[in-house]
Order: sequence, then structure tokens, then C-alpha cells
Amino acid sequence: MRKRVIGKAFAFALTGAMVLTSCPITGSIFNAPRIVKAAEQSDDYVYCYAGLTWNEYWKAEQVYAAGNTGSSNVTDSHNELDKGGYDAVTRATKSHGLHRGSFQCNTTIKTTDGNQYAVSYWKDRQTIVLTDGSEVTFNNGTITDAAGKTHDMDYYEIYGLKYVPVAVKASDYAAFKAKYSVVENAGTLVGGFAEGVLKSYSLTANVTKDTNGLKIATKNADGSFSFGARQTGKDSGTTEALQKAENVTATVKDGKGSYGEFLRVDLTGDGYCALGDKMQAVKWTYYGKDSTYKKAVATYGTKFAADNWMHKSKGIQLGLTDSIRCQLPKGYDGTGYWTLTVYALGYEDSTFNVKVETTNIAKHTFATTAEVNNLKATVAKAKALTTDDLCDSDSQKDKWADFQLELGEAEDALAAKTYYSGNINEAQQHLTAAMDALKLHDYKTTAVTVKATPDKDGSASKKCSVCGKESTVVINKVSNIKLAKTTLTYNKKDQKPAVTVKDSAGNTLKAADYSVSYAKDSKKPGVYSVKVTLKGNYSGSKTLSYTIIPSKTTVKLSAATKSSLKASWSKVTDITGYEVQYATANSFKGAKTVKANAKATSTTLKKLTKNKKYYVRVRSYKTVKVNGKNKTIYSAWSANKTLSTKKK
Repeated sequence: MRKRVIGKAFAFALTGAMVLTSCPITGSIFNAPRIVKAAEQSDDYVYCYAGLTWNEYWKAEQVYAAGNTGSSNVTDSHNELDKGGYDAVTRATKSHGLHRGSFQCNTTIKTTDGNQYAVSYWKDRQTIVLTDGSEVTFNNGTITDAAGKTHDMDYYEIYGLKYVPVAVKASDYAAFKAKYSVVENAGTLVGGFAEGVLKSYSLTANVTKDTNGLKIATKNADGSFSFGARQTGKDSGTTEALQKAENVTATVKDGKGSYGEFLRVDLTGDGYCALGDKMQAVKWTYYGKDSTYKKAVATYGTKFAADNWMHKSKGIQLGLTDSIRCQLPKGYDGTGYWTLTVYALGYEDSTFNVKVETTNIAKHTFATTAEVNNLKATVAKAKALTTDDLCDSDSQKDKWADFQLELGEAEDALAAKTYYSGNINEAQQHLTAAMDALKLHDYKTTAVTVKATPDKDGSASKKCSVCGKESTVVINKVSNIKLAKTTLTYNKKDQKPAVTVKDSAGNTLKAADYSVSYAKDSKKPGVYSVKVTLKGNYSGSKTLSYTIIPSKTTVKLSAATKSSLKASWSKVTDITGYEVQYATANSFKGAKTVKANAKATSTTLKKLTKNKKYYVRVRSYKTVKVNGKNKTIYSAWSANKTLSTKKK
């Protein structure tokens, strides 16, 4: 079996049931440790938080491809550049992901005009606090700086974790601070983003030699630093006690590959939000068929935004995607037993055991035309909504913002070069859920003030059945009344063309809004009238007409002599007879006409000029009574046929 590259190694996607409960905090703030300041730190080490790249964080953790910073210019099935090793994560999405994927990360936004903005955290949905303390606004890819100038987002890079507890020799500390962003003890750790059950945080740093996840920094001969494996400790690294994740359930998801992942596990339950607020990285260990979880065959490390995602109400989403940093061993297909260990700021390590079946492995199938068209229709419906459609828009600001994000994600999915079923269906589900969460006006007409006619708009009073808001609505004029056909072919059955009645906005009127009556014209043979009478919220009428004529026939010519030709035609039922017309000019100028009865299917045209080309056509006709007099209705002429008489 070929090696399979898997590596978005943990696409924190978004699904699961909506969590409405608040998240419990297990650590006690009344039993917090005392802050250990730099001057009091022992063993000649200074303890602090530092921002490390993905490569620096994972290099000593014995994970697959540790130390590999190679990038890939190949997009995954979610059309994102997440297939690299432990390089910076680069994404193009302008809606989801940016604020949700940078809780613990060093992130820089790059713009199309060459500017860049180093992100510290999100102050609110549209305000970013930068690392220099200044603020910019961010609205679906558009950044507005302090001077009011706008910049379009090109892409953003997420380099690594910003709050890793480290121990540095005191003698090397000055050199360390010159190379790394550092938060010293008693300093403030800030991050997260408050939406739904997820919360922002502001904590006081308090790293000790017993802080969980601590890495020892070692200065190399060339002045660079290396970092040891993370240590297990009893301290939280903040002034709060070390917390433990509770009420969290791990569920292996069906193999849809919605976010480019090959394998996906969601963490849900009342406790996922507190863990998600401060989650930093995840280590996946694969045991193959070993249900005892004793003999690992591979271990993989994550990059936060590429592999780990949170949703404001649907859980933490973890995934593995084809990439440099995650490749299955030869002979393994990903099924079997796995453990996922979650590392979070101020938390004990949380490990979850899962079993993966064949149905959990994504196949990345292409979306069907129906799936794509379904999403396009939902996007069109969503784009037609405005805040005027909301019942009390002020109270629905958050829901409207969520809806706009999901709409942006759906539009991104439709802008992709390749449509995958998982991506399209996930976008459809999320956008539909966001729309359903909105409280929209549902107006019912209470009184018609002015009825609409075919020429003028009307108006009516309306009341929202949801919120009770009353207002006036325009009733569009009925400017589009048409017959499906204006010419029908005669037969013994009663033929009536279909009628379409639409208003000026293109809306089809309901059957209860109009009636249709048909009548035969008393003066014109084969002509019928259709009267459309408007009612209900409409008034007025419009009369249209159509004709019924005999069926058209076809003709062929044969048996030419120097003075005659034989004309034959296809039989038409329920007629009075046929007219055969012939001439030496294709315009039929100076043509002669002969008649044949209804039973005839041919006639001989005589007394023709020898060695002459003749044009022939045939039509059927029906004789009817109009006001007691015979009138004739003709079919259309057949196509012209030509044949020449003989020379001698």
C-alpha cells in the first residue's frame, strides 16, 4: 500500500450540537499560588512565557517530521495552503478562522498593498489590538487603520504559539529577550475571543519550575536557542490553580472531509468552551490495531490554525490532513486506535482515546451539481436579506454578524476552483443554521388601501406575525400577463393556452388572485379571446387573443414529364382540403393554385413548360361558420420543394 500523506493534522472544524450551558471553571481562584518574580527565581533560571514557532515548539517532542519547516504550494481539499510542515500557516479566508484561529498564536495579516499587521488579540468582532497596542478594524477582509485608510487583506500567516512557558538561564536571559517576545511573571496574558460560549481571557503570568508544559531553553554556540521537551507539572503558569478539563466528550466524525481533513474528531460537552478558550496544541498518537494503546506506530503534532478550530457553540474540531507534517506509516490506512492529547494554557494535559473505523476516513468526493446549486440558491436567498428584515435588529447584532460570517464562508466555498462534497455541504449546513437563528419579519396583509392594477402599484397595511410591527407594503402592479402560445394547431380537442400572471417584481400571482375565461371570436375565423380578471388585492383585467389553425403538412415532388409534375403531401386530419401552389420563381410571384379534397394525398400539376424549374408548396385549410357564413382558416405553408420538367 502506498504511503498516504495526511496532514492538516487536526482541522479544528465546526459541528455538533449547540451548547447553551456555561463552562465550569475547575481551578480555584481562592487558592492561587504567589507570584514568583525574576529576582526570586532559583537554580539560576528565569521563568517566563515566550513566543515560539511551530518548529521550535515541536522539534523536541518526537513527532513526525519534527524540525521540518518545508512549505507546500498545493492546496488541500478545502482550498487552503495547509499541506506544509512546521512552517507558518497561510490562509486566504477573509471571514472565519482569523479571530477564532489565533487565540494563542503569533499572527500577521498581509495586505495587497504591502502592509502588514501583527495581531495581539481581538477586542471585539471588528476591532483588532495589534502587538504595538494600536487598534485597527477588520470587516470581512477589509482593514481600516487609525487614519481611516482601508487596506484589502491578501493573506495571513500564523507563525506559532505566543505563550509557551520556558526556563532560561539567567546568564542567557538578556540574549533570549532580544530574540523572542516575552511575558515576564506578573505580566498579563491576553487572548481569546468572546462569542457564544467561548470567552476572552486576561491572566497574570506566574511561571515556575513546576509549570505544566515548561520547556528548557538552551543557548547554542551560534547564539540561537533550542528548546527541550515539554515537562509535566502541577503549576498552571498563572496566578490561578491548574485546571482540569471536565465534561468533554470526543467523537470521531463521519468521513466527509469538510475542512480538508482526512480524519476528524470533535470535542463537545459543557466543558469544551473553557478548554477551547485557552487551547494551544494537540498531539495525536496512532496505535494501529493495538487496542491496549501501548505500542505507538506514529505520533503527529499540530499547528493551531491549520489543525485545531473552535466553534462558538458546536465544539472543538480536530483533524488530520494530507501534509508534510503528517504521513501515515506504510501499510496503515488510519483505521484503528488513536489518542489525542490537548495542551492548553493553565490546564493539565487532557488525553482522549478514540477508535477510527473505515467510515471515518474521508474520501474527498466531488460535490454533485445538485449540492452546488443548492448552496448557490441558499447564498442568493441569504444575500437578499438586510437588517430591515430583522425583528429588532439591535437585539440580533451578534446573530447577524454570525450570519454574515457564514455567508462569507459559503461564498468562499463557491469561489473555489474545485467543489468537494464535504466543503459544499458543510457551508450549506452552517449558512442554513445561521439563517434559521435569525428572527425575521413575517408580514401578513391586514388591509388593502389601494389595489394594484396592470398599470399602477397598490398599497396595503401589513403586520409582522413574529414581532407585531406594523407598516405599509407596496403591492406591485400586474404588468406581465402572457399566453404560453398565441398560435395553436387545430384538432377536435378543446385547446386552451396556459396563462402566466406575474407582477412587476417577477413574482407569480397565486391562482386565487385572478380568474381566466375563454371565448370564440364571433367575427374572425379561428380566433379566440382570453380574459384575465384580477381579484383579491388586485383589480382590472386584460384580454389577450390566440388562433387555432390546421396542422402544417410536408410535400415532395416526383414523376416529372416535359409538361407535368406530381406533388405528394403528408395527410392532415380534421380539415376541409389542401391548396397546392406552384410557380417558376421562389418568391411565388405569379403562382397558380389548385385545390385537393381532404382525402387526397397527391395531385398532378399539368400544362407546365418543358425544361423549367418549378417551386411547389402545400397548405391545409378548414372551412368554418362565422355568423352563419363560411370562413376559411389556413395552416402555414409547407417548406418549398423544387423539380424541373424534362426537355423532351
